[in-house]
Amino acid sequence: MSDKDKFKNISAINANISRLYKSIGAPLVPNFNTNLVIDNGYYHSDIVIFTQNIAKQIADCLGLNITRVVVTFVHNLGVPGKVELSAGHTFFVEVDERYKSNTNFISAILAHEVAHIYLFKHNIRIQDTFRNEVLTDTTAAFLGCAWLMLNSSYEEASELNTTLNSFGYITQFEVGYILAKRDFLLQQNSLDAMIYGHSREFFDAGKSYFLKSLGRPYVKRSALENLAYQLKSRLKAGSIIFRCICCEQQLKIPESNKTLSVRCPTCRNNLLCYS
Repeated sequence: MSDKDKFKNISAINANISRLYKSIGAPLVPNFNTNLVIDNGYYHSDIVIFTQNIAKQIADCLGLNITRVVVTFVHNLGVPGKVELSAGHTFFVEVDERYKSNTNFISAILAHEVAHIYLFKHNIRIQDTFRNEVLTDTTAAFLGCAWLMLNSSYEEASELNTTLNSFGYITQFEVGYILAKRDFLLQQNSLDAMIYGHSREFFDAGKSYFLKSLGRPYVKRSALENLAYQLKSRLKAGSIIFRCICCEQQLKIPESNKTLSVRCPTCRNNLLCYS
């Protein structure tokens, strides 16, 4: 699979991260510094109660002030999960019963559905259905549920081939990219948490793709690379335009052949720029 296919939604994902910064407020983004793992203390022998405990854990991780997430399992739901959104403090989620036996599957499905609740509560929505679902996956991954999402991939074998499946509307490689960016911002390393299925493969590929994006004005280059960049930059009438590595806000700095400290107005992160 080519990078184009692995990261086909990357422009929308980066725009969504910028949207989250602007909607939540830059000072609040670091509050979401916990990568959620399902606490065994929430285990219950009744799968429905256990599932509702998982949903509440995710809601708490996303800082949602809600009373309860009621989860029911439905035969042939048609989609992995579905949430009913309302103005109250109790929300109802349906999960297809085919995923009932696997906690990893349930957790990934609920991460998406509870992220819908988060966006609803914060009045963040894109009218186009698919783009809104991409926003939901981006939100779940960027605000702390990426581990749940990456550890849920699974293989289905048929007579002809084996298919690698996952939950959500973005690729697992893209979830790895979001997690790598999150790690970069929070100075964390999530590799050891990738323990199920192909999660390490997805995370490594996403991290590699993310690190390529560091080849921008704020990353130190060798003397030869810097010379090539300066020659290219001079064609832009004395200024360099690039996007913030943190939130993708477009930034502009003057060409100065100096190291500049630039503060992004959206995410308020300071970037050292080699212009």
